[in-house]
Amino acid sequence: MQVLKIVIRKEPFDEIASGKKKIEYREVKPFWQSRLYDDKGKKRLYDNIEFINGYNIDAKRMVTKYEGFDKKGELYHIKVGKIIKKNK
Repeated sequence: MQVLKIVIRKEPFDEIASGKKKIEYREVKPFWQSRLYDDKGKKRLYDNIEFINGYNIDAKRMVTKYEGFDKKGELYHIKVGKIIKKNK
């Protein structure tokens, strides 16, 4: 199972957990390009997204379905699916 890990702040984490937020935005930068595309420029396939609320070892975590992404201008629009699991 392929999991895209994304570290986010409390407010967007809570919005995703409540179902209000369905898209996570990331700037088009080399780091995110390497996470979303393979070396040949094809979109990587993920099963789930693991959202991590900060960098602490005991940070809140949540797993959702991955619904793909689009590139619009200078932003990646990562589509958040159904919540599968929440910790803490």
